[in-house]
Amino acid sequence: MQKQRLSYDFGSKLSIYLLRSILILRNKYRNTTQKGVYTMLCSNCNRDIPEDALYCCYCGRLTPAGKRESSKKRPPRRGNGAGSISKRPSGKYQVTVTLGWYMKDGKKTRRTLTRSYDKKTDAILAVSALKGAAPSPRETLYDLWEQYKAGKTYQALSTSQKDKLGYAWKRLKPIELRPIAELTVDDLQRVIDEATDTYYPARDMKVVLSHLYELAAKREIVANNKTEYIDLPDAPKAKRETWTDEDIDAFWADYRAGNFFTGYILIMCYCGLRYGELATIRIENIYLSERYMIGGIKTEAGIDRVIPIAAAVLPIIELLCNTRRDTLIGMGHNQFYDAYWETIDRLGLRHLPPQTARHYYFTSLTAAGIQAGIITETGGHASYMTTMKNYVRIPLSDKLAAVDRIHADPAPSDK
Repeated sequence: MQKQRLSYDFGSKLSIYLLRSILILRNKYRNTTQKGVYTMLCSNCNRDIPEDALYCCYCGRLTPAGKRESSKKRPPRRGNGAGSISKRPSGKYQVTVTLGWYMKDGKKTRRTLTRSYDKKTDAILAVSALKGAAPSPRETLYDLWEQYKAGKTYQALSTSQKDKLGYAWKRLKPIELRPIAELTVDDLQRVIDEATDTYYPARDMKVVLSHLYELAAKREIVANNKTEYIDLPDAPKAKRETWTDEDIDAFWADYRAGNFFTGYILIMCYCGLRYGELATIRIENIYLSERYMIGGIKTEAGIDRVIPIAAAVLPIIELLCNTRRDTLIGMGHNQFYDAYWETIDRLGLRHLPPQTARHYYFTSLTAAGIQAGIITETGGHASYMTTMKNYVRIPLSDKLAAVDRIHADPAPSDK
């Protein structure tokens, strides 16, 4: 019985092997129809199909010829904005590059430059030269905005600064495809007035336009910066308030009571940090033994600066370094602000924003008689005037004490 089973298994395998061999030989030596068309068998449905077919016309299976074709390396495609090269019926190679965009009959239309070359190598070399062709006086705001975003000045900005300029650029959409050389001061004033009636959004729009005009002036497209003549809405009066020493004492008492979030507020007060800076400082950039950390955002003077760690908050930062992995703070923007306002309300303090911690830092250093250069350097400002104008809050008592130091009358009257 076992011998019969072995014989049957061997016969079945032999039959399968012979059938496969026949199919292979048939495909190898091919069949020729009456019309002289070579055919082969589809490996899936076993029907005759043309030998050079890439797919079976009956079942859609990829043929050996199709596999060979798909395995061939295709030439790399050029990136967006890098120009295009195409071979014309005449045998020449045509190069097309985009120089900008303009409005035609209410539609966004591309402005191109085209050249033809006998050799493909010449066409490839010509692409970069054509992209750098002399600027047209019809260069639009959209063209200049794209150039500005690709420049070093924009790339050096923080994410928040880029976002702010991006929002302002969206408000300039009504004139984005207008040639900058044809824009008038009235056009610029109108688009700002129609977009907003408040100071800060209008200021950001003016800043974007100023950058674009400066770029256009460098390329000799315009002669002057017309944004100088734009009128902005009145700026809101700044609330010149900061934390007092009594407020700081309340923060310390709250931290010692076990409310560890208050430690973040104290770090901001004693290190002069914005929330964005506190959120981006990495543990690897904190040097406890030397008492400093590397961080900062917003301006060139503020980015990646050396931030001294006050002895008062060194234990707080040391504790965070031992419990955190990547960054100093372990919560998102919304979580931070929710916890911040909850702390302010619980302590019964004035409803002042997190930026007030930075105001307290500069005011305290100024009151302590620290040199102006040190205050400016540690706070990440390029000018001491910025520090004094926007951050230092001198109380009336200090001002009275200062004026009382002026030489007094040696014989005051008894009136």
